[in-house]
Amino acid sequence: MSSVKFGAKGGTGSYLVILYLILMSFRLKNLLVRVGNCCKRLLEPNRSSYWKLQMCGTEEEMRDVAGRICRNYLHGAWKTVEPSALDFRRISGGLSNFLYYVALPEDTSKLGGYTRAGSPDAEPEPVAARLARQSLARCSSFCMDEPRKVLLRIYGQVHGERAMDAIVTESVIFTLLSERRLGPKLHGVFSGGRIEEYIPARPLLTKELADPSLSMKIAEKMAAIHSMDVPLSKEPNWLWKTMGKWLKTVKEERLHSQVTWKTEEEEQIINRLKSVDLEKEIEWLKKFIATVDSPVVFCHNDMQEGNILLLEDVAPSTAEDDLSYYDTTQSKTDHDTQALVLSQLEDTNTSDSVTSRISDIGEPKLVLIDFEYCAYNYRGFDIANHFQEWGYDYTNPQPPFYYEDLENCPTIHQKEIFIKEYLKHYMANVSDEKDPQQPSIEAVNQLLGEVDAFALASHLFWCLWSAVNASKSQIPFGYWEYALSRLDTYLRLKQEVVKDKYGFPVKRKICEVDI
Repeated sequence: MSSVKFGAKGGTGSYLVILYLILMSFRLKNLLVRVGNCCKRLLEPNRSSYWKLQMCGTEEEMRDVAGRICRNYLHGAWKTVEPSALDFRRISGGLSNFLYYVALPEDTSKLGGYTRAGSPDAEPEPVAARLARQSLARCSSFCMDEPRKVLLRIYGQVHGERAMDAIVTESVIFTLLSERRLGPKLHGVFSGGRIEEYIPARPLLTKELADPSLSMKIAEKMAAIHSMDVPLSKEPNWLWKTMGKWLKTVKEERLHSQVTWKTEEEEQIINRLKSVDLEKEIEWLKKFIATVDSPVVFCHNDMQEGNILLLEDVAPSTAEDDLSYYDTTQSKTDHDTQALVLSQLEDTNTSDSVTSRISDIGEPKLVLIDFEYCAYNYRGFDIANHFQEWGYDYTNPQPPFYYEDLENCPTIHQKEIFIKEYLKHYMANVSDEKDPQQPSIEAVNQLLGEVDAFALASHLFWCLWSAVNASKSQIPFGYWEYALSRLDTYLRLKQEVVKDKYGFPVKRKICEVDI
């Protein structure tokens, strides 16, 4: 596998990686204080501008700020277009991020109208010079490698001593994906956010996960992520640290003795969750997973259909059509509306491009988004988690706002197809061989065993996630119902594991005693 090249355009990648390594290597309080003060000084001069883009200014003010940011970090027509001529609108936003769609006008006569404010005594620009400048601006889109549409991300509220770590970590991952063409192009980074490539696409439907061509392509994308070498901790402790953090919140805030409920059904669910010792379940799961030999790789950790986008054909479309794929309200993992829209997963091992939803060899072109949970983890978890999502559809418009049908989870044959494709591409990515080799039966069976084991971890993980978000998130979703559903499935699978190991269920009935 080729080495990672640091240093994005303008040195951004190297700077972010160095800053990341400093922050993650030294945990001394005085260092964090100095970094915080430094960031505060960086943000202070532009605080009023970013404040306006955090939905606190008028539309005209937000448009002017967006235009100024794009003018500073982009070239060509962006340098001269009037902010009022830009196609500008909010895509989504919340406590973590504010996303804006910004595009040059289709009417080229509107390009080249902007001039920087000069001295009151400055002489008027000659007509010939102004016409030449406007002509250059109009043709610059075709003469220079400049985007016509961009995604402007403004960081929202940031709280907690680990908040800076999270921002820097996410920026490092984004930069590395961009530099390796595994993510969208990074057009600019500034103290209050960044400018990203915009690519139109739509999320997959749950039923489409079972489509053989799509499933094989997802396997290829997952293999591309798993073969990355990212400057993060390689220890597989993300899963247990995250579950431990959520367990603490659940015990102290969601399931404590004074907790209140809104309905009788909610009361029954809460009491059912209280009846299970979640801490002991995590400890049992740790011991069980320790018996499973699963390689540690860089994982997505949330590859469900809402985070897998199908590239749309490039054709004239309305602004509403262009913006549709950024609506993440159908995704269970909106994570306080922090949809990390990483667009295109493309490298030398895939045939994807942004010109059509179908590649030259007839394969669908997929885009993976939401890398918020990216971390080094067991590969078995990432694949098992994806398989479990086949049984959950988050498009239900009525409470609990999801459909559950575990009969839709992949059969052994469907798992085998996915795993063979995954192993083929993973081995090609990490070796020097140009032609992917078919994996052995032993390798396929080994991964099948990992997937079956980590299915338990997936259900307990999202049970805790859902319980944490209950009564907290403003997103309409049946968090309590979902938490109980995932817990019940975890307990059922656990019982099957114990049955397979010892030859009988955990709770035996008299009629089941061997005669």
